[in-house]
Amino acid sequence: MRKAFYKNINKISKNVLSMANLARDSLSNAVNALIDADSTLAQKVIDADDKIDDYEISIEEKCVILQAEYQPFAKDLRYIHSVNNIIIHLERIGDLSVNIAKIAKSLSRLSTQYLDSDMKNLLLEMLELAKTIIDKATLAFDKSDFKLASNIDRIDDDIDKIQKTIIQKLYCSKFNKKENIKIIADISLVARYLERVGDHSVSIGERVQYYLRGDYRVFHSDT
Repeated sequence: MRKAFYKNINKISKNVLSMANLARDSLSNAVNALIDADSTLAQKVIDADDKIDDYEISIEEKCVILQAEYQPFAKDLRYIHSVNNIIIHLERIGDLSVNIAKIAKSLSRLSTQYLDSDMKNLLLEMLELAKTIIDKATLAFDKSDFKLASNIDRIDDDIDKIQKTIIQKLYCSKFNKKENIKIIADISLVARYLERVGDHSVSIGERVQYYLRGDYRVFHSDT
């Protein structure tokens, strides 16, 4: 009985990892579509979101069935509840990627170059940090690594710093002209979406911590 339970747990874990990889790839493609003014790649991100949503529904259903059939307790129950929360954050990362892709499609129609080299570098740096924080949150889940899960917020701090730099650049440079209002607004949103990816990844890390230790205080810590 328990062997079958943990076999199903293993399948769910693999599905979560696959979903995380899809969300990460969508984010990468979305930002690169923006950088390269690639509307085709942007549309690919938009189209791929259905698969991320399908994973969320499938994993949730598996968790419900598992809980009903085996009525797990303690750490196993915390695992199932944490997975249900983690896939919500991954689905939202997918949604944020779609939002960036839609902006990429819109800006790609402009006849002028809407990003200078400095802005491209900042966005790419922010993307690399966002991909790293997703990877570390995913690895913490996969390896049940409490220490890794508890240190993810350090990367999030670096993401926040770059977001502030981007906003300062947008409003204190050649971008700050009346004809560039759309560009300023759109790139500000992109930076905000990337910042939110960091927040969602931190939340995944917190769910891993809770699953491993059963301490609710992780969700209310100010440190």
